[in-house]
Amino acid sequence: MAWLLHNWYGYLLIQLTGYSPERFFNLCGAGGIEVWNVKYGDGVYEFFMTTKGYRASKPFVKKAKVRLRIKGKLGLPFFLHKNRKRKLLFAGFASFFLILYGMSLFVWDISFEGNRQYTDEMLLGYFETQDIRYGMYKYKISCDDLESGLRNRFSEITWVSARVSGTRLLVKIKENEVISTIPEKDNAPCDIVASAPGRITRMIVRQGVAQVSIGEEVEAGQLLVSGAVPITNDSEELVRTQYVHADADIYGEMQHTYTRSFPSLHPVRSKTGKKRKGYYVKAGPYELVFLLPRAKDSLWTFAIEEQQFKIFEDFYLPLYLGNIQGEEYDVYERYYTENEKKQIAEKTQQQFLENLMEKGVHIIENNVKILGNESVCRIEGEAVVEGPIGQTKGIIETEGETEQTDERSRDND
Repeated sequence: MAWLLHNWYGYLLIQLTGYSPERFFNLCGAGGIEVWNVKYGDGVYEFFMTTKGYRASKPFVKKAKVRLRIKGKLGLPFFLHKNRKRKLLFAGFASFFLILYGMSLFVWDISFEGNRQYTDEMLLGYFETQDIRYGMYKYKISCDDLESGLRNRFSEITWVSARVSGTRLLVKIKENEVISTIPEKDNAPCDIVASAPGRITRMIVRQGVAQVSIGEEVEAGQLLVSGAVPITNDSEELVRTQYVHADADIYGEMQHTYTRSFPSLHPVRSKTGKKRKGYYVKAGPYELVFLLPRAKDSLWTFAIEEQQFKIFEDFYLPLYLGNIQGEEYDVYERYYTENEKKQIAEKTQQQFLENLMEKGVHIIENNVKILGNESVCRIEGEAVVEGPIGQTKGIIETEGETEQTDERSRDND
């Protein structure tokens, strides 16, 4: 702040010589006259002081028997006085501030905070439908309408705050972190059948009639729990059949297999060591690139870092500076090494097991083999798991018999 005030009102570079410099500095301190950056060399003191302080220090000069000499005049007043005849310079300054003011009327940056389910691209796409985009007039943005529109358009957004600060539109979002709706309980009549072949390891039946027992081998689609419950009289004669929504926790030991094939030859990129550096400047839709041309048949990869100019924290400008880094590479084909094949097999196995564990299964055993020839590599794997083996299968109530239908199918936890 002091530096800004010094430049605004102007200040002087002073050279001091004489009988008692120390007394002069003491008198200035007692009189509240600001002196800074004092340096001493070859019997001469040099320091800075304000123009007002210089005029106020004249009585102290006589008392301390020293001599002051002005070596430099600094700050805005002296700069303007020195360049008072340079009209183009002042016209340039005026134009700069006019352009700056004109840019301040528009929005040059749109930022989001707190969004997780909805990406910036999704939200910006919605803004496009509402005619809100980079480079639009700030007065055309209604923050209240924007907030209500976001809440209505995106159901998981529970709170929105939008404000325009400088040339920036900042949108803060809070999303719903709990399930918005509770699924209704399904009470339609159904059976539970095996979703895959396996061996029953655990079973708890809450509703329905069990058709298998623990340790029994079952096939896919086999009836495990029937939703048709027979109602008998005291003589154990069938009176009627009551259809219920079969409910049970059934776990089984199952075997899953997978295969993956890929060519033994694969393209490989090799860096040549040649690099290229360049820059580009972008102003709105216009772009100027400074990058040396490349050979016609050469191959390059480029990485770009872009930075938007801003004057203050929220005063963004439609100007961008990009740094371009390029590396040349060649492409050739070679066979996978045994180590690379092993890494691919391990990655494939890991992805397969992760997909299984997402279904709530427990891995008991897993194996993987690498096969192939000069043209094709083949990965074969198998895993023995324990997990939910039952799925529901809807039934239709009839007077004489029970018909089964595949209306819906779900895992029974």
